[in-house]
Amino acid sequence: MQNYINRHECLNGEFFMKKLSDEYSPVRKAQTVYGSISGNYAFRGEKTIWFESTLERDFILKQEFNNNVIDVVGQPVVIPYITELGNQSTYTPDFLVQFSSSNCDDFEDFPVPMLIEIKPKKKLVEDWDKLKPKFRAAHRFAADKGWKFKIISETRLYDQYWENINFLKKFRRSHVDAVDQQLLLDTLQKLGQSTINQLPAHIFKDKTNVLKGIHQVWALVAKRMVTCDLYCPLTAETVIWVNQNDAFARNI
Repeated sequence: MQNYINRHECLNGEFFMKKLSDEYSPVRKAQTVYGSISGNYAFRGEKTIWFESTLERDFILKQEFNNNVIDVVGQPVVIPYITELGNQSTYTPDFLVQFSSSNCDDFEDFPVPMLIEIKPKKKLVEDWDKLKPKFRAAHRFAADKGWKFKIISETRLYDQYWENINFLKKFRRSHVDAVDQQLLLDTLQKLGQSTINQLPAHIFKDKTNVLKGIHQVWALVAKRMVTCDLYCPLTAETVIWVNQNDAFARNI
């Protein structure tokens, strides 16, 4: 971890972090994978990230919604390793994820980058002996960099958080009237927090506009202008507040 921290400056008591994509970029040319869904994912309106499976695509979507994630690099490094048969080979993990240090008070809590391998659970079980040497090499490589290495399957990916952002996807392109948007945000800012159904009721008097307002609030959550606890099931009673970290929201 110290290796990673030493590469960043401390300004006014806070760490100034460069994005890892300034240093790392995909090491392999994007290629369509036969029999699998692949393509480019438009990440936060800033760049595209290549994915080679539904699991990889959904992983990127999950990181996009995470306020603590500031950067994702696809296929970031090539790691040499010795196979189970003793042959020399190389391994390219799927992603490198960088996290914000804005909530970090000391080195012990510093969120180090995560080197990620996305793999279906069935493949992990069936091919574990073959995969183990490359994963061990990735673990050592990450430790030397001050990072961590993590393997993610569908059992870890598809949780309540995923269900919530999948639900919110349909509101991402919903139109929100500019006047209503400002009114909703200003009112929520004054209240500090409210709920999905109560916020419009503070503003609108007739049922039609309240229902319209509820839809607009969902859209603001989907656009990350308004936030909530995405690890709990989303309902009309979900507590919401204005998202102060709205860099992504401005790009939507």
